[in-house]
Amino acid sequence: MFKHFLHTHRGSVFIYAMMISFFAVIIGYIITIKIDSLIENLDTQNYNTKLHTNLTEKADLAMGYDISLNTNGSGFINTVQCPDSVIMSRTFAGGVSVNIPTVPFFNNAIFVCSGSTLQGNLLLSYASGGNIFATGSYLWSTISLLPLGGTGARTGTFSDGSGTYISFTATGTFSNLDLDRNSDNFQASSSGTFMYPDGQGDNDDLARKTIYGYIKKNTGWYDAFTMNTPVRKYIANNPFNTTPIIITADRTQTGYLRLDIDNPYSIKILEFDRVAFESIKELRTITGATTTFSTGGIGWIMPDLSLSGSKSGAKIFDLKNKDYAIFLSFSGNLTNTGVDFLKYKISMENEYGTGVYIVPLDETTNGIIKYLGTDIIIDRDKDYRYKQFEIVR
Repeated sequence: MFKHFLHTHRGSVFIYAMMISFFAVIIGYIITIKIDSLIENLDTQNYNTKLHTNLTEKADLAMGYDISLNTNGSGFINTVQCPDSVIMSRTFAGGVSVNIPTVPFFNNAIFVCSGSTLQGNLLLSYASGGNIFATGSYLWSTISLLPLGGTGARTGTFSDGSGTYISFTATGTFSNLDLDRNSDNFQASSSGTFMYPDGQGDNDDLARKTIYGYIKKNTGWYDAFTMNTPVRKYIANNPFNTTPIIITADRTQTGYLRLDIDNPYSIKILEFDRVAFESIKELRTITGATTTFSTGGIGWIMPDLSLSGSKSGAKIFDLKNKDYAIFLSFSGNLTNTGVDFLKYKISMENEYGTGVYIVPLDETTNGIIKYLGTDIIIDRDKDYRYKQFEIVR
């Protein structure tokens, strides 16, 4: 009976309808796959665009800061070696001798050593070569210090009405001092030849140990800090990152991170599986924590991700052996309705207070600055999308 039905007009219509339905399902399935594939491709393009934009912004900030520090005449600060003690006595008045300490002072033209008494200020100036103290100034009297050449004991008598006599010992030579404060050279030492006394340094290399950034409101998580093997190697391979007062990230097992942030924020700190990343570039989370704060602040990051003015008990970052990422987010609330950007600053020290190079910059080629950009995006499926490449200016 069913076979007879198939040969009738109604049976033909039924078979035709079944075939149409079958092909409709197949076509619908194909269209669904195409649409899913198209959406996935669009998502990938959007994420890649965002990664590229973030990397470019990070590079512009780091390179711009680096260039500014090394062209603004702010190098070699607090480097003049001054006598610890200058003996001064008021000869004609028969006064007793006093010891006057002196400290570096920049008078908008050159460095001098400055001290003070109850009667007035004392200034000791170097000769043009920066190798001897040449003159002294006190109470509107300027004298040439004796002997006129060499180092060792230096003496003089001011014509200040009391015949004030001074003497001090100038130790060593000062032939590489930057007396006009223009030693901008991307390094923590003047021209790479003279290391700073007493563990001091200029700010020419500050861009390699400080991260500045900003986040637009309501744009989700932003990767503010990343440390992995390529970043470690890049920092270690910069020959300018060699100074006894700062260490590189690859030598830091007890790093303490300092955050300066200007508005309410959320923070997420993750440790990634280093082996998985180095073998297949997979960002596999080992540990992580997320916290939100109703105000900004300045301080060391503690284990609960709060900020403290004291480094004691702060969260320890083993940059030598572990991979980290720190994400920040800026959401609107009643306290920041008129603010569009969250600004932050990140730096690091070890347990001894030694600064850490954490920014992958390389300025060793004359006229060229390089930056190893790294960015991570957390997509809508909570997966991590990663991009890293070198940017050259």
